[in-house]
Amino acid sequence: MVAQPPLIDGTWARVDACDLTVCTWHWPLAAERRQAIDADWRARKAQTPGLFNGAVYLFRDFAIAGGRLTGTLFRSDFKTLLYWRSLDGKAAGSVKEASGASLIRAADRHLLYGRQAPNQLNSGLVYPPSGVIDGSDVFGEVVDIDAHIARELEEETGLTAADLQRVPGYVVALDGRHVAIGVEWRSAQPAETARRSIMGFLGAQTEPELDDIVIVRAPAAIAEHKMPPHARIFARALLSAGTSES
Repeated sequence: MVAQPPLIDGTWARVDACDLTVCTWHWPLAAERRQAIDADWRARKAQTPGLFNGAVYLFRDFAIAGGRLTGTLFRSDFKTLLYWRSLDGKAAGSVKEASGASLIRAADRHLLYGRQAPNQLNSGLVYPPSGVIDGSDVFGEVVDIDAHIARELEEETGLTAADLQRVPGYVVALDGRHVAIGVEWRSAQPAETARRSIMGFLGAQTEPELDDIVIVRAPAAIAEHKMPPHARIFARALLSAGTSES
């Protein structure tokens, strides 16, 4: 098998499998910058009171070879993650954020993204249903990325794996210090119908994470929306010529 070149910033790759394990590692930054992390958290909580400092798992290392993503993750917490995101250059180190995403394609091939609701950390951003990896996704020393992605999908849209057709494999996007792992789902409904269904779910929630479902129809439409970089990478991957067909 021909060796796969390293994934570089701003690009994506399709892989057949993901093997993600957990290690015990004490992040030097968490101890060395504890006072700054706590001060940053207090400021963020004052601006967004609903923030919760739960456990998160970040990549200490990762690689793609032979159609397989492998990685070692360690446990940290959300407030340290947010502080680390604000750092530049060498201060941030080699750690990378880890997340899983649902890339929902309607029967007419359009993508369904969500817009985060007001009074949340990323209010107004348009992105695929997703989230950082937390303790509920870890079983012993293994991260169940499929369970994580399915959980985030249901929490944010009301859809389950039974409502969609899963495309085999994963789409991996590298955005600077963020490795996003996407599962491509196919809906039997056209985009407008699927959007109405999800909007019905959101309308029934007291505090939904999303306040709108955005239909991304073509690569040219990506610039119309306020997307984080990994969401743009995923959209280009699936909407550009040469993506997989079934």
